Parts: sequence; C-alpha cells; structure tokens
Amino acid sequence: MRRLLYYSLIIFFLGGISFCKKKVVLTEEAPLPATTIVTSPDLKMRISPNTSGVEIARLNRGEQVKIVQRSAESVQIGKLNAYWYKVTNAAGLTGWAYGAHLAIESNAGDVKAMTEEAEKKLKGQMIGRWDAAKITGALTTNFVTLQPDGQIEFGANRKGLQYGKYTIEIKDSIAEVKITDIKKPMMTEMKAKMVGETLVFSATMDGDNYKLNLAEKGTQLFKDQKSNTPVATSPAPPAAP
Repeated sequence: MRRLLYYSLIIFFLGGISFCKKKVVLTEEAPLPATTIVTSPDLKMRISPNTSGVEIARLNRGEQVKIVQRSAESVQIGKLNAYWYKVTNAAGLTGWAYGAHLAIESNAGDVKAMTEEAEKKLKGQMIGRWDAAKITGALTTNFVTLQPDGQIEFGANRKGLQYGKYTIEIKDSIAEVKITDIKKPMMTEMKAKMVGETLVFSATMDGDNYKLNLAEKGTQLFKDQKSNTPVATSPAPPAAP
C-alpha cells in the first residue's frame, strides 16, 4: 500500500512539473518587432522611461525608428496606458518614447494613415532644383530638377541637358528616384530620407557619391510651365509626451 502511495506521489509530482512547463511556454511573450512608426507629431524622445526624463530629441509623425528595448511594465499617463520603448532614430540617437504614440501600440488604420502621410511629405520635399556637391561639401556645376508632374532635368551649367521622366519608390522610409526614359542619366541611384525635419538627398555620378543640396523650390523645368502655387500649412498640433 505504501509503495502504491509512493508511486502515486511521484506521478503527481512529475505531472505537476510537466503542467508548469507547458504553462510557461503558453504565456511566453512574442519577440518585439525590429522597427515601429511614430504615430504622433513631435513625440519626445527622453533619456529615461518617464515624463521627467531629459528630452534629447523630437520624433516626427510617420518616422520609422528601431526598437531596442521595452520597459518591464506599462505606465499610466493621463488617460493612456502603454509601455515605454527604447528606440533609435535615423540620426542614430537612442532614447525612450512612450508607446501610446508608436505604431506598435496603435491600431492598423492609424499606422497606414501615418505611413501614407509620411511618404507624401517625403515626395513633396524632393520637388525642386538640386545642386550636386561632393561629399567634402564642395559644389559642382551639376544639378538635377524634379518637377511635381513627373518630369526630370539633368544639367551642368546648362550644357548637355537631359530631359526625361521619373517615378519615386519608397521602401523602409527611403525614397528612390527611378528614371523611366533616359538611357544613360548623368546621375543615378538618387535616394532621399527624412532625418528629423531635414531631407538628406544623395546621388551617384560616374561611380562617385554626391550630396544634393536644395537650390530652388518651384523652379521651372520647361519655360512654358507655370510656377507652383504655395500651399497653406495648418498650425502644428501639440507635442506628444
């Protein structure tokens, strides 16, 4: 009888261990995604995961950031309850942002709208005439002009001009200019991205890398084109915590 009771206790004990192991597996959290998108304007990035932490940068709505870490517990701020996330922005700065203003804790509809808005803004910033400068900062005589109607012009002091058409493709917050009907464009691999409020635009020419510096907004590609009418901007919404 004692032997039977002994074996029963062993089976019960082993079964309990097995149950506990299964429970741990079932409650294991999914890994964090590598990146997320900012869904609120002027989101503060802080040195520590709390509202008293020193502000080190501001994140723009639609900006993509890398996720480094998540706080151990969620925090109530006003009517919102979310985790803090340690993130790295495009400029390489790392700090903490409140998750209620990040796509990782927002609904899919908000994320899609913010992404579309950011891409539209990025494309709009690329319109204009750009002067090519060497990586050292020295200006060259070469330029490229992107028009909002999809026309593009290359030149060097108005000599040897090239005219054609282009499209812009965006992937991972980086916009790339695709030339559609110039066999050998003088500039290739033209890519742009937003770093904060600044557009960083670069290109390759004859195997060398160049920075594109904005020379003029609303410039005309062809003389018979009308100048663009400035679009009124709405006041900026309040900053997020």
